[in-house]
Amino acid sequence: MVQKENHYEELLDRVQKTSTCRLFAHERLKAHHSASLWTISCFSMGLVFIPLVHTFGLQSRFTLEYSSFIQVVLAIVILVISIILNMTNFSVRADRIHRCGMQLNTLARRIHRHINDDSGADTYDSLVKEYDDILQRYENHSRIDYLYTKNHMTNYYKTPWYFSVYIRVLFIFQFLPYLLLLSLEVIWIWYLVTPVT
Repeated sequence: MVQKENHYEELLDRVQKTSTCRLFAHERLKAHHSASLWTISCFSMGLVFIPLVHTFGLQSRFTLEYSSFIQVVLAIVILVISIILNMTNFSVRADRIHRCGMQLNTLARRIHRHINDDSGADTYDSLVKEYDDILQRYENHSRIDYLYTKNHMTNYYKTPWYFSVYIRVLFIFQFLPYLLLLSLEVIWIWYLVTPVT
């Protein structure tokens, strides 16, 4: 870590890091919101597609009863994902944490003006209090947001060569449940409509 020459530089450093974490958290939460909506949409299409196979008399590997069972399973998955999406509230949280990042950016610009002047302790204390107040108003970012910041703020951190790959793997790992569910649905529908040879 780089040692800061004065209190204002140290405070600016902290504010910039936190702001970067919050803005990445905003992008991550938006990605979760999109992935959840796509998963619900695809399962809803599957829910419509399955009865059409039997309605139009298309050849199927499965009986009507088994297909009806899968329809119920898909409906349950849609319900569960909808409940999770409602509880986690990705979209609202993303907007709030973005607002936090923007407020921190504004504060960072104000702190930067004081780095080379001889502002008193009162000014510094008021900026620190404003920083603390902003943090208290919003939820904290997660560990992966901090790791992203650590990887992208190379002026402050020295990271090993594999660190970037590690962060990408961690990021993708969060979305594996969505990918797994969608893959299972695609495989099942493909298996449903592929004729027995």
